[in-house]
Amino acid sequence: MPKWLPVREADRLVWIQNAALKLNTYVGTAGIVAGDVTFLNGVRDNYQWIINRSDQLNTARQDVNEWKRIFADGPVGTPLGAAPVAPVFPAAPIFTPSAGMFAQVVALMERIRNTTGYTTAIGEDLGIVTAPGAPVLGDPTFTLVVLPNSEVRVEWVKGSADGVLIESQRAGETVWTLIATDLSSPYVDARAPLVAGQPEVRRYRLRYVVNDVPVGNYSAVGSVTTMP
Repeated sequence: MPKWLPVREADRLVWIQNAALKLNTYVGTAGIVAGDVTFLNGVRDNYQWIINRSDQLNTARQDVNEWKRIFADGPVGTPLGAAPVAPVFPAAPIFTPSAGMFAQVVALMERIRNTTGYTTAIGEDLGIVTAPGAPVLGDPTFTLVVLPNSEVRVEWVKGSADGVLIESQRAGETVWTLIATDLSSPYVDARAPLVAGQPEVRRYRLRYVVNDVPVGNYSAVGSVTTMP
């Protein structure tokens, strides 16, 4: 994703609310048409709707857990109150979303950025210009330490990220396998070897995660041979 698109959910919601509002003022400029506005409004409305539903479920889960706690272990005589009920969702917005909506939003904005009539002022108004000096989250760096029993310790640098995705290949594998989403270094890969009692080559690559969303590039690949 481009650096101008916020990673954190709350920031991304604020961004798309502004972009959807401002886009309407530029219809007829930089190739922007009414259908673009309708599309962006639909993404905004659905994103807001699903975030609200997630918050609604989180609140309901807290209520259920609290009722369960008092029911099971609260002091005798504590008022229990009525059992919690499932939350009721309002109707979803009239819009048919598909997977990867923000990739489609980025494609729209990149089309605008590369259309005659686009200006920096428009980009700043829509929030699709990276501010000078904005911090850039670099690629992950890590060290591999071979341990007994075919284990490998992955020591990685957290920086400003929330965590990392750790992917691996073993022996002759050509497809990367996600083995962990790690939030605190180090991570120990304790998988048994493909052939019991034998050393094997393991390759690793990492990618940063911010607010549960993968960001930036994959790291350089690191490789070690395990010790049975």
